Amino acid sequence: MKRFSDSEVEQVLQPLLETPSPQTSLFESEPLVRNFLRSTVAPLIEQIGLSHETDEAGNLITEAGEGHAPGLVIFCYAMTHPAGRMTKPYDASRSTTDDGEVHLRGRGASEQKGALAAALLALSQIAERRNELGGTFTLCVSPSGETGRHDAAEAFLDHRRNLPAPSACLVGIGTNNDICTANKGRIDATIRVYGRAGHSAMPWMSRNAIEGARQVLRRLDDIHLPGTHPRLGSPTLTPTSLRSSPEATHTIPDCVEIVVDRRLLPGDSPESALEDIQAALNEVDDWETELEPGPVMFPSDLPPDSPLVASLRSAFAAAGRPEVALTSSHGCIDAGVFTRNGIPAVMLGPGDQAMWHSDEESVSLQDIALCADVYARTAFGLLGHPPSQEIVSGGKGG
Repeated sequence: MKRFSDSEVEQVLQPLLETPSPQTSLFESEPLVRNFLRSTVAPLIEQIGLSHETDEAGNLITEAGEGHAPGLVIFCYAMTHPAGRMTKPYDASRSTTDDGEVHLRGRGASEQKGALAAALLALSQIAERRNELGGTFTLCVSPSGETGRHDAAEAFLDHRRNLPAPSACLVGIGTNNDICTANKGRIDATIRVYGRAGHSAMPWMSRNAIEGARQVLRRLDDIHLPGTHPRLGSPTLTPTSLRSSPEATHTIPDCVEIVVDRRLLPGDSPESALEDIQAALNEVDDWETELEPGPVMFPSDLPPDSPLVASLRSAFAAAGRPEVALTSSHGCIDAGVFTRNGIPAVMLGPGDQAMWHSDEESVSLQDIALCADVYARTAFGLLGHPPSQEIVSGGKGG
């Protein structure tokens, strides 16, 4: 399997970083995100010699290989965190570390776009040898990435509902090229506490919803969050936003909205988590409250001895990295919706998670080259017809 040079990696990564695709209030419909897919990603796929299509959610999908064997999906992202205070976020500037590693800097480099570059490089190798595949390799580049919802991934699964289910999915996002096999899920919820508005010069004529919100927050602190996980620890419930209305000077608010983030362990039920919150609200005496469910993202937990992990370990060993760590994440990502649909999934990609959303986000070109190698080897290990011994030796699932 060919290891890509720094210049070859840079040729793919640079236009990805130079084309803005930030999160805005429009989410997947943001024109800059759609332009990134249309003007930057699609031409890179066409240069490889493959066609592509776009589903109703805006997912850009391309395939290589054919056959009746189950396929492999790499699911990558277009949308990045906003530029924020990062200076020159789209310059793709180059730097070299003391140990000789070359990095490109830019928004999304360590989070989404390093993994996307690796997937596109792997796609070029897979396309050259597509006749060796007994199944279909699919690359999906989603307009999501920072939405906190499964909407785009679910649309991708619905789009291919009549096709054979893939045997595995690699979610392309920065993990330091470690294999992330477990992550927490999440359900958001909005709590509204209602009072009675009035002028703050005469508070006795009103009912301040902030006082009710104070009681709600105390009740939320008392909720028992059952369960522990050997790698993910305990579930959490965290208020993330508090807003009163009407927003007017010298006015007692008649409503306070509290947004809570309830993290879920594998096996937790979003419905049960909501029931616990509702039970706590029922104990808030003399205040009218309302609970509105928000987006749900599902947890994921793939056993360390699963065939997909074994195949990835074999691919890393063949690529020259015999030891690879298995990690887990307290964050939420689309691996959960794939595993919920019976498709084993892990997160894997170049890029340091500590750099996500930071003002100095960058990614190593050498790490991208390694990941591209592993992506391609895993594809041929799982889909090879016949499987390549170099790729699958030592793995249970190759």
